[in-house]
Amino acid sequence: MLRFRIAFLLILVLFSVACDPLAPEPTRVVIVLTPTPTRTPLPTPEPTATNTPTPEPPTATPTPTPFVCDEKQGQVVTLTFTSKIAGVDVPYRVYLPPCYADTTRRYPYVILMHGSDQDHTEWTDLLKVNEALETGLEVGALPPMILVMPYGGDLANTNVFKDGASWESVVVNELMPEIEKNFCTWNAREGRAIGGISRGGFWAFEIALRHIDLFSAVGGHSPFFDAQSAPPQYNPLSLAKTVQFPPGLQPRIWLDAGKDDYARANVEIFQKTLANRNIDPGYTMNPVGKHEVAYWAQHVAEYLSFYGQTWPRAIEDLPSCLQ
Repeated sequence: MLRFRIAFLLILVLFSVACDPLAPEPTRVVIVLTPTPTRTPLPTPEPTATNTPTPEPPTATPTPTPFVCDEKQGQVVTLTFTSKIAGVDVPYRVYLPPCYADTTRRYPYVILMHGSDQDHTEWTDLLKVNEALETGLEVGALPPMILVMPYGGDLANTNVFKDGASWESVVVNELMPEIEKNFCTWNAREGRAIGGISRGGFWAFEIALRHIDLFSAVGGHSPFFDAQSAPPQYNPLSLAKTVQFPPGLQPRIWLDAGKDDYARANVEIFQKTLANRNIDPGYTMNPVGKHEVAYWAQHVAEYLSFYGQTWPRAIEDLPSCLQ
């Protein structure tokens, strides 16, 4: 609007001068139009920089260093404890696997019981169980384990059940505490198994079915079962009809016998009793074999494979003996 007013005044002046001939020479008027200054915008404030934390790399969980054992053979030791129940000294053998003393680990263990008229040397001297275990360890077919082989004496061979003086009581109340005090063993149900040959198989099932909280596996190798050999509350043939396993407490079961074994008939009665109650007895009837050492020695590696089926193969996966 200001520009138009100035231009109008200029025209009037020129017009009036041009119309008057006597007017003096007009003075040139120079009008400088100054542009209206534009408002300088305020500077936009820059955001304050913040330090973004550098993410730390994830921490890798260290893996245990594999234990390498250079030993090929374990050790068989013979010991004795005084049984207050039996009133006698009870000898027993313990097989310790290679490098046992160097690992500071808790080993699972199996209680292996001998047959009638045998003793604590049967499993090592006749069946060569230690050699079978060492062969399996060398090729990675078996896990490391401790073998406990007690001598049952008259108490086991005569099936005495009087005033608590039974072989079961000796095993549970004296032998097991003796082993778990003196050796670095895995002292929990999942770290224990029990088995036996002939009469030793009878005792393995008598003990395991009456103490289902103690053993994760039980095996009978030509176990000698007889309806008259023990009162019903102790007899495996009767216990098979009544035993109840709470959830998660049914042990793994192994039964085997040779085709020509004189004790096989009652083994199969025991097996069918369990099967009829939907309890898997894991029975194997081998086509060749009698009730004799030659048969058991032929299958001893299979027995060890059964007992160690759920146990760690790597030493570093065993519980620590320092805890």
